[in-house]
Amino acid sequence: MRSFLHSLRLSSPILVAFVAPTLGVQSTPPATQAGAGQKDAPIQSQSILRATTRLVVLDIVALNDKGEPVHDLKAEDFTVLEDGKPQKISHFSLHQPPAGGAATAAPKLAPNVISNAPAFSNNSCLNVILLDAINTDFSSHAYAQDMLVKYLESSPTIQPTAVFAMAGKLTMLHDFTTDTKVLRDVVAQFKFEGPTHIPDVYAAASPFQRRGSYQAGPNARGITARSMLFLAHALGGYPGRKNLIWLSEGFPINLFPEVTLGDGVAVIEDFSPLAERIADELMNAQVALYPIDAAGVSINDRFPARTAMESMAERTGGKTFFNRNDIDTGIRTSIDDGSSYYTLEYYPENKKWDGKFRRIELKLARPQVSLRSRQGYFALAPESMLGRNDEAERESFSRALDRDAPNSSAVRFQAGVVPPSAQTQNKVIVNFGIDPHTLAFERQNDDLRHAMVSCVVWAYPAKGDPVRAEGESNAALKTEVYQQMMSSYFPCQRSLTLKRGTYTLRLGVLDETTSLIGTTTTQLNVP
Repeated sequence: MRSFLHSLRLSSPILVAFVAPTLGVQSTPPATQAGAGQKDAPIQSQSILRATTRLVVLDIVALNDKGEPVHDLKAEDFTVLEDGKPQKISHFSLHQPPAGGAATAAPKLAPNVISNAPAFSNNSCLNVILLDAINTDFSSHAYAQDMLVKYLESSPTIQPTAVFAMAGKLTMLHDFTTDTKVLRDVVAQFKFEGPTHIPDVYAAASPFQRRGSYQAGPNARGITARSMLFLAHALGGYPGRKNLIWLSEGFPINLFPEVTLGDGVAVIEDFSPLAERIADELMNAQVALYPIDAAGVSINDRFPARTAMESMAERTGGKTFFNRNDIDTGIRTSIDDGSSYYTLEYYPENKKWDGKFRRIELKLARPQVSLRSRQGYFALAPESMLGRNDEAERESFSRALDRDAPNSSAVRFQAGVVPPSAQTQNKVIVNFGIDPHTLAFERQNDDLRHAMVSCVVWAYPAKGDPVRAEGESNAALKTEVYQQMMSSYFPCQRSLTLKRGTYTLRLGVLDETTSLIGTTTTQLNVP
């Protein structure tokens, strides 16, 4: 803690001298300095850089004819075609589990210091298990949950895995860990509500009812879409491939237009653009979707939902598991699949950003090797990927600060929480130390480095609404101040007055320029 707080104290006076009363920061210094009165591009974190240059990242699973990973491929073995035209590979690497199969835990922090940086240093993939209670009948969900518990009870060696549940909202049950016993206990204790989408009691009671057992309404559709988009944004801050293992009966967004009749009027609804947006967000975040049918073997007709799930899996480079009762085997296969993979990157030759879908095709100069990867992307202009939408930005940030929301690490920080005392005027003080390399900073006509950052703390009591401490920091730094900061932290401080009790603190940082988010959680007892 001494080194962290020491860096924090050193940075603060420097900033106050040049920026008072607000603060700011940036990323890696430019190779050359622009002259006074000139603008240069924002200095950016790797996530921002990939967006502004429209780097296309492909995570590729390569299997031999026995279904085993192939580890000896080279960049020259691959040919990448975008809409049929060859592309130049700019980066190629192999990722596989470390020796012994266990990921390396990140160094422990000093007491009273927390961080939203990934808890594991890992050259393989991360796994996210999603228990879907809103798109799954009660009995099917209970069966899938039991099978997941069965799998975890076998004490498999796994890469870092997190568990989420989707019911009325998306809830994180446990953050990334390799402790299968902890995950097993969390899954076994999860309680879910009964079904709300069975059309009538006859469909629920009849084992011969082939249609209608799966009917997701607009509420389920909206929750699912928001949850998937939120997961994509949250997981995008973690490097490398992520396997999203989705235990559900179906995706509630039909890929084909839906026609409903009422009062003699036909209403046509087309949700395919929403499905395409979700798939594209997942692909950009390097998330591969692995849907597992929670119903197992079934006679019910769920063709639209199943087709949508299969399409999403294929687009993102994942795999589907349907019509099989050994759900635990599907879970094991999904977690193991993609633990060894290649990353291939290229900058598109076609610089015309027309928003259309571009299909990616991979060819391999080796027989009897199957490849699985994302199928393409939408050619959005790089600058549009960083465009601001204040209302959507605030809504997304608010959801990220929910008590049960997953941690986000697109903007990384450490924070020290100081309990109330006479020295703090009986206030809780939270000192943020933000990694400046994960923020965007723009050099403007005044020859200063500008940034806009929001640091917030939401303190959730056992019951009731959170107590909030929020504020924006707009910075304008001289070059020498900026350079000093780059070897330290960007400091930010928030204070709260809290009554006696136990609180869950959600800490968040929002880069106002790029809409990238960082969040984490800690507990606080106020005596």
